Amino acid sequence: MRTKARILFYGHRIPGGEQTVLSPAGCGPDVVTVYDHKAMNQILVKVILDAEDSRLPLLQKLLLAYKLDWQEHRWDEYTDEEYDAAPLIVMQALADNHVIGGPRFYTEYDLSNACPACGAGMRQTGAYMLDGAGPSMVGLGQYRAVSSYSEIIVDPPLAEALARAHLTGLSLRSVHAYQPNEALIELIWKQMWASHTLPPLSPRSTGIDFESACKTCKRGKIDTTSPERFVYRARDLEGAKDVNRMWEHFGYVRWNGDLKTAVLWQPYFVVTPKVWRIFKDAGVTGFQWLPIRVVED
Repeated sequence: MRTKARILFYGHRIPGGEQTVLSPAGCGPDVVTVYDHKAMNQILVKVILDAEDSRLPLLQKLLLAYKLDWQEHRWDEYTDEEYDAAPLIVMQALADNHVIGGPRFYTEYDLSNACPACGAGMRQTGAYMLDGAGPSMVGLGQYRAVSSYSEIIVDPPLAEALARAHLTGLSLRSVHAYQPNEALIELIWKQMWASHTLPPLSPRSTGIDFESACKTCKRGKIDTTSPERFVYRARDLEGAKDVNRMWEHFGYVRWNGDLKTAVLWQPYFVVTPKVWRIFKDAGVTGFQWLPIRVVED
């Protein structure tokens, strides 16, 4: 495993431009991408370095000297050997392959066990509905698998590969496109469905802001920082399947008890290396895969 860091800042806000800080820090084309948005008179600079690279603290020091705000994100990268050896892997979708759907588009849910404050724990009971009139639907033609608020939707060949693997805990459900004032359209894509939910994470997980959790259920509205490192107790993995869902709900929530206005991120999938290998062999992009760590306490 190695940790990477991405720095984003606006070069046009520095006297003399972005090279005023990039050159002294030794950051060249090998680690820098410059986006010149001429129409908006903006220059966005992206720098990606290993977290241990000596250029990283130097660049940060220079940005501070020029009183420039920047965004920083860190993540861990793993080898194929590390994935194959992992007990379970958290499957996170990136923003690129997100499609709009869920409760606002008449997906049906059972609210009997839902948290009244944040909606965590509601159970989907009908086919998953996508916004058939929205622009994000183009993602169905660009990716083998897409996400919708952490629900995973896969194309027919990938669905067939998952079904052939006889994965425990997995079923595949129908997906429809909802278009106002028109009949629902059943799509050939399928929604991944997990029958098993893991127990809560170990408090030894890092990058997880447990203090941000919903005050009512402690399960929803949980924020994260980077890099996220998920830890489970060994005893809590007993009975885990090839495909599982986390107990925790991360990310933004909009919930007042009305499904028609709700935005609810669902728990991440946690899968065995067998599932990761199927996605990898299918050439699937748009996901980050994070092996969990297991502790005995």
